[in-house]
Amino acid sequence: MLVLSRKASERIVVPQCELIVTVLEIAGNRARIGISAPPGIAVHREEVWQRKCAFDAEIVRQQASTREPREVEARV
Repeated sequence: MLVLSRKASERIVVPQCELIVTVLEIAGNRARIGISAPPGIAVHREEVWQRKCAFDAEIVRQQASTREPREVEARV
């Protein structure tokens, strides 16, 4: 993990994916950040991403459990 110190209004750039992270404000132990990314790149808070992944996994499990088993021909 790369750890950087930034002051308010300073940026971090990830050029490979055209991502820009800007420190908007620092107040006490909280920092407000802004993230600029191209339309095709999703940006989520970690807790939202974890819920989305858990939801997607549950959908896949439900779909797998509701599928009827395929009949397999016996080859002699």
